[in-house]
Amino acid sequence: MSHFFSKTLSFVFALCLVIALSWPSLAPRHNSEAADLRGEAIWTHDPSRIIESGGKYYVFTTGDNLPVKTSTDLVNWTKGPSVLPKVPDWARKAVPAAKTDFVWAPDVILLGGKYYLYYSFSTFGSIVSVTGLLTSPTLDPANPAYKWTDEGLVVASREGSDFNAIDPAPILDAQGDLWMTIGSWNKGGIKLFKMDKTTGKIIGKAQTIAAGQATGPEAPYLHYRDGYYYLFENEGTCCAGLNSSYRIMMGRSKTVTGPYLDRDGKDLAKGGGSPFLASDGEKVGPGHIGIVRANGLDYFTFHFYDGRTNGVPTLGMQSVVWGPDGWPSAGADLRPGRYAIVSRASGQALGIYNNNFADGTPLDQAPYRGGPTQQWNVSPTGDGYYGISSMGSAKWIDLNECSAKDGTKIGHYPWFNNDCQRWRIEQVGPDTYRIISKGEKTALTLPGGVQTPQAQVQGWAWQGDVSQQWIFQPLP
Repeated sequence: MSHFFSKTLSFVFALCLVIALSWPSLAPRHNSEAADLRGEAIWTHDPSRIIESGGKYYVFTTGDNLPVKTSTDLVNWTKGPSVLPKVPDWARKAVPAAKTDFVWAPDVILLGGKYYLYYSFSTFGSIVSVTGLLTSPTLDPANPAYKWTDEGLVVASREGSDFNAIDPAPILDAQGDLWMTIGSWNKGGIKLFKMDKTTGKIIGKAQTIAAGQATGPEAPYLHYRDGYYYLFENEGTCCAGLNSSYRIMMGRSKTVTGPYLDRDGKDLAKGGGSPFLASDGEKVGPGHIGIVRANGLDYFTFHFYDGRTNGVPTLGMQSVVWGPDGWPSAGADLRPGRYAIVSRASGQALGIYNNNFADGTPLDQAPYRGGPTQQWNVSPTGDGYYGISSMGSAKWIDLNECSAKDGTKIGHYPWFNNDCQRWRIEQVGPDTYRIISKGEKTALTLPGGVQTPQAQVQGWAWQGDVSQQWIFQPLP
């Protein structure tokens, strides 16, 4: 698609802003219904980062025998066989108060063709904890090479330790060196260790990178992007269901060892931290972030307590919106409702070509006139996706023949209940969204971002250009 992405779009940004000012000052509606994950996303606490292998996505969680869940589309999740038949004897000996095989807060990383799975073993409210390591050449239980090898102890904490040895999270820095953050709910805060890339074990002394917060910190996670290391950590009360005050905070640094400063320049090692995500509606107490890149977009994962199910811990996933200053924010889910859908590139509204209600009529753009052919009803399809129907024709936006070919026509048809009519609507900018087909991951695109009225919308592979970004203007 790059042949129609040109620098001439630069003047369009300004025009779009001018046009946007003429719209009513209504904010997009947000909630947690339509973009919910499905299947075994429920009963998920302390999720690891999501990792892709062999066309499947894997997430490991807190629970008996180290649970794992898998997905092929990041939406529908299935429970897999637990990793550990039992907690290793060395771990049980180190934490004698733990009487079950309940394992905490795992995380996983691929190193040299082998998967390194870190996990913790402890009891609630105690600082007597251990973090252990398992390795396997594959994540797929159907692969004959599948076997988790116990690599033993990584780090332990005892009464009197200045950190709690749970919530491990490894990271490869920009130079390819391995580090691990760890720590939970202790005045010593979050520690950073240098690690050996072959053994997966500690080779350096602990450095404190976050401490002094009023409650917490815990559940650290480091992410590198464009010259900055971003430290995410949790504060507030965890594990209290709908009474949880858990929230995700952040800071960043030019070096992996810190200092990590928040938006106001305060060091996280001295109590700093800027908000990233807190309770929102039915999503209560979000925590334990991880970041995965898929389908050309960064997503963050977390657990939350679902107000619709009396607080069942549930896996959540939303897009990461990177601001012009480099700071991330949490992408918002779009609430079902009526919208005008406006191209960020042209400032014109999505409509039906020539107001023709015939099946297959293509979609186009025109200055917004307020008629029903430029008004759209966005509704969940019940499986984690949206359908988008015209208020004029009552027909649904459709990717022609579910084709992945660039330049594919986007039309409207009666509801056929197929993947050609199912879409993900994901925030990619401060006020913009992308509209991605379920079946082929094709983006709704205004080729070239042209200003011409009646220019037709097409399906193209996602490139992140403004011609593929849309503003959802709520209608009364």
